Amino acid sequence: MSEDAKPKILLMEDYPDLIEFYVGRLREAGFEVLVESDEDQGMETVKKEKPDLIIFDISLPNDEDFKFISHLKKDEEVARIPVVVLTDLSGEADVKRGIEAGASEYLIRENFTFVEVIDKIKEVIQKVKNEKL
Repeated sequence: MSEDAKPKILLMEDYPDLIEFYVGRLREAGFEVLVESDEDQGMETVKKEKPDLIIFDISLPNDEDFKFISHLKKDEEVARIPVVVLTDLSGEADVKRGIEAGASEYLIRENFTFVEVIDKIKEVIQKVKNEKL
C-alpha cells in the first residue's frame, strides 16, 4: 500500500443490513472496502486483493468455528494479513478459540461503538505497518 492509498479492508459478513452499515462507515473513515459473504470466496479475494485487514464475522454460513482464520494463517502468501473478529459470539471459549486461531482482535459487537471498532482497525493496521519497517 502506498502512503496515500486508502487502506483496503475485506469485510466478511453475510447479513445485508450489517454489510450496508459497515461499508458506509468504513468508507466514511477512509477505507476501501471489499465484501464477501462466504469463506471460499473470501479466501479467493484475500489472495487476489491482499487487503490490509480482514473484518470477520464468525457466524458466516458453512464456517466451522475459526477454520477460515486458521487456513489464512497457514498460508504464507497471506498469513500476515491481520484479522479482526467482529461478532455477537461472546462466550469466553469463543474468544479464546478466535485468538488461538490467529485473530489480531476479537470484538464483541455489543461492547463497542462503531467509532471504537474503526479506532481498533486503524490501530491494528498501523501496528502491522510498523512491524514491516
